[in-house]
Amino acid sequence: MSQVSGLNWDDLHLVLVVAEQGTVTAAAATLRISHPTLSRRLRQIEAGLGVRLFDRTPPRWRLTATGEEMRDLAIRLRDDIQALESRIRGRDNAPGGVVRLTAPDAVAEYLLPGVLASLCRDLPDVTVELVVSNEVVSLAGRVADIALRVPEAPDPVLKGRRVGMVAMAVHADAQLARQWIDGDPADRPWIGYDAGLACTGPGRWVAANIPASRIRFRANTLPGAAQAVRSGIGFGLLPCFIGAAIPGLVRMSEPLAGLSLGLWLLVHPEMARVPRIRSTADTLARALRALAPVLDGRYA
Repeated sequence: MSQVSGLNWDDLHLVLVVAEQGTVTAAAATLRISHPTLSRRLRQIEAGLGVRLFDRTPPRWRLTATGEEMRDLAIRLRDDIQALESRIRGRDNAPGGVVRLTAPDAVAEYLLPGVLASLCRDLPDVTVELVVSNEVVSLAGRVADIALRVPEAPDPVLKGRRVGMVAMAVHADAQLARQWIDGDPADRPWIGYDAGLACTGPGRWVAANIPASRIRFRANTLPGAAQAVRSGIGFGLLPCFIGAAIPGLVRMSEPLAGLSLGLWLLVHPEMARVPRIRSTADTLARALRALAPVLDGRYA
């Protein structure tokens, strides 16, 4: 690859990823290379330039002034490359092909199977690749073409439509529900959430309403919490669509006020005009809107 002031895109990309992730460990996982390999590459880049790019102080590495210049250049190059790729792909008028859909684990596991089966029947020329991720996945970089997300506020840069409201309610295994039908809910055994979900709506509600002494199990994902509830370990606050999808679960409350969030279907504006992506997004939107009673808890 042609050099830019003695650097190539791989060097700039490494610096950018480390800057964004904050640690070599997280950056190595993102790049899918080993920690020692990444550390060695960074030392080589710094030695070649004769400057330090990072202040290596815990818990996060900090960019030096030179490192900030490299990061900013890398961002500009990445954005230019992605914009060019998006424009080229946007001229693709084929009605069929691959469409990459990203969705959180709970949505992918408990809401989408029937929806995707119907979509594949309705759009036989489209091949769906499902990317299950709870992280913000880049639509500009074609990591995905369509994203289903439950954000507090969708990214205004993306072309989005709300396709439902996700309500939360207390659920329990049927046998456990019978054992604790009466009494103070705070005295029951409960499923909690670890630090990864503690700042979310369910995590905040549990922390505010359930004594820590009654938490019998903590999960770092909604599917993990759902399986703990299903096994009878304790009561749990779950999206209503999960409760509706798991046989044997009993909903113990009405949807809780203030915890509902919109389910958004997001597409990058330049890709929204591609026929296969437009038809897939429209088909997904119709199918998900038809599931409104399951999403917002009106099914019970």
